[in-house]
Amino acid sequence: MKSFTFGLCAVIATLATSATPVFAELQSLRGSEAIVVTGQAPTMLKFIKDKENVPRTFEEQPPVVPHESEKYTINLSENKCLDCHMKEPGKDKAKSVEMSEAHFTDRNGNKLEKPAGGRHFCNQCHVPQVDAPPLVGTTFQSVSK
Repeated sequence: MKSFTFGLCAVIATLATSATPVFAELQSLRGSEAIVVTGQAPTMLKFIKDKENVPRTFEEQPPVVPHESEKYTINLSENKCLDCHMKEPGKDKAKSVEMSEAHFTDRNGNKLEKPAGGRHFCNQCHVPQVDAPPLVGTTFQSVSK
């Protein structure tokens, strides 16, 4: 058994030393060109802080968030959005827009006391509105009501 182990170590050492020149010849996939600095980092966009609801541009559009929400904790055990937007008796109505009844209905149409599980991750549908130029040109017309 000792001779087998010794022989195996000798073979591995031989392969390792003979493979070194092969690894020394490897080059980057981009060749010998250096990484070029592309410029400055993009500027941070400003969130539009509206006091009123932002008008929707198409039917069934989820309302956009008129404030920054990047730092809000939304995970399986916590949802920071619910602190302000949960329906509660006696809550200051001017503080924020309450969640619609649709958030308290499960997929079978049953009314619930708390928001349905499928509605827990608010940022799946609701996105913050930023003051950004459009990425591509468009002729989109808003739905008139």
